[in-house]
Amino acid sequence: MTYKVAIIGAGLSGVSLACLIKNEFEVEIFEKSRGVGGRMSTRTNLPYIFDHGAQYFKINNKHFLDFTSKLIDENIIQPWVYKQAYFEGKNLIKLKKFSKTDRHYVGVPNMDSIVKYLSKDFDIRLDTNILKVEKKHKKWNLIDNKNTIYGKYDWVILTLPAEQSLLLLSKNLPFYNTIKKIKMRGCFSLMLGITEQLKLDFDAASVKNYDVAWIAVNNSKPARNSGFSLLINSSYEYAEKNMVTPKNQVTDNLLKKTSKLINRNLTHSTLKLLHQWKFVESFNKSKEDYYIDQIQKIAVCGDWCINSRVEDAFISANKLSKVMKY
Repeated sequence: MTYKVAIIGAGLSGVSLACLIKNEFEVEIFEKSRGVGGRMSTRTNLPYIFDHGAQYFKINNKHFLDFTSKLIDENIIQPWVYKQAYFEGKNLIKLKKFSKTDRHYVGVPNMDSIVKYLSKDFDIRLDTNILKVEKKHKKWNLIDNKNTIYGKYDWVILTLPAEQSLLLLSKNLPFYNTIKKIKMRGCFSLMLGITEQLKLDFDAASVKNYDVAWIAVNNSKPARNSGFSLLINSSYEYAEKNMVTPKNQVTDNLLKKTSKLINRNLTHSTLKLLHQWKFVESFNKSKEDYYIDQIQKIAVCGDWCINSRVEDAFISANKLSKVMKY
């Protein structure tokens, strides 16, 4: 007998879990967006391409290294060799070069290439927004925003941010109140496509005590054969104060602040796109690396369960996969 598992969320955590349990379970993945990737997403508006979620990642965990070794061998994961600037407010503090040995990795040709590769053999229902999960006769059913019912599943796994997971979880679950205490913060990602190649002293910049927290020349990453693509992340503090501010005002402010920082006028950029990430990093530390109810056969995992890094998405999924029972 094959047990069926429904995984909600096609980011790295959900797709990693699917890979880890595929020999023991029949897996279906549900994703509300048009594509896989979650926060390892890529936005394409040719000739400009932006990794507008995770910028790079490190591999320190042995299990994650084993899991990604094939992707490294096939050059789907490659090190990013770049120069980074460090700013304190508008003041440049230092420049640092990162080489291959620093092992700052990215997906190739785009960040979402990693999740696309891992998910290629699974049944994934895209554009499917699950609004309710309910158990009937010891089986789980899923209901989407079009009132379509999917079932019957032995397990349901949520790989969503904490606050989104709560919307689907019963208050009677033993870990509900623990997850309820976890609050997450977000940011804005501004994507600029620029006709001319800006000559900057850096490929990426980390900024403290400013509305802008990160800048990256996306086309400086390996195999990005695109136009000059600048990715700007706001600070968490700015995003928290401006979550309901009109997007054109947020765009104008980030343009103004970045222009001052790099001493370039960015207001005439050919392309300007703004994305709002509501759930990026948790304020408070999760008590567990995953959450599970073995009796009800429902669980939650994700990067936020650990430290909100790319590697943590895998670690959470890996630990959960080892305790799921038939």
